[in-house]
Amino acid sequence: MKIDLGQALDNLQQMRAEGSREAVANALFVVAMAQMQKGRAAPAKLALDEALELCTELSNLSGQGQVLLRLAELANQAGEAAQALDLLNRALACFAQAQDAPGRAAALERRAKLQQETGDLAGAIASLEAALSLALEAEDELSQMLLNQYLGPLHRQQGENQKALAAYRRLGALSQKNNEPQREALALVGVGTLLAGEGQADEAERAFKGAEEVFRRLGQPKQAEVVATERRRLVGR
Repeated sequence: MKIDLGQALDNLQQMRAEGSREAVANALFVVAMAQMQKGRAAPAKLALDEALELCTELSNLSGQGQVLLRLAELANQAGEAAQALDLLNRALACFAQAQDAPGRAAALERRAKLQQETGDLAGAIASLEAALSLALEAEDELSQMLLNQYLGPLHRQQGENQKALAAYRRLGALSQKNNEPQREALALVGVGTLLAGEGQADEAERAFKGAEEVFRRLGQPKQAEVVATERRRLVGR
């Protein structure tokens, strides 16, 4: 959602006049988000630094975590990956202490993305698996789908084919249950590719053909043909 910077600044001025530190911290956070939307890193960081100071004074751990997430984003944009990782770890600690499961999940997913970008695939997998545990506890099947979708390719890149296969199969089952046919087809292609690599041609063929059927049902014959071409290349039939 686009934030009106002028309105956010006016609100900040009003909150300062009223003297509520919590309200000022919230207003500073909104100003920072508006500045970030405009690509203004320096004023965004100033607002976030002040918001973090206030949240710390107020012992608002979840607030600290949310501010630290945005400071990590700014650090990463500035090419400071190590600093961004440190900020994400601090955010994760705040959310954990506050028993804020959604905050922990957000921090873990952002940390996984940064770890993947910096080549730490094992670290990214560990972060995503921790986020998946939270999603399972919360019975959040949408998050489970997304996390398994991320885990499949990462496990495959690490040569962990059985773990990749398990992730794709979980993705397929969840996608089918929640009527997400595009993700179901993606999962079937992943399963087919891995099984073909293991020499399990019959099962691989069934998975590929299942994906082709889903794409045709969705009215996407070109995508179905792409999968069919990949099937013939990997399975030979």
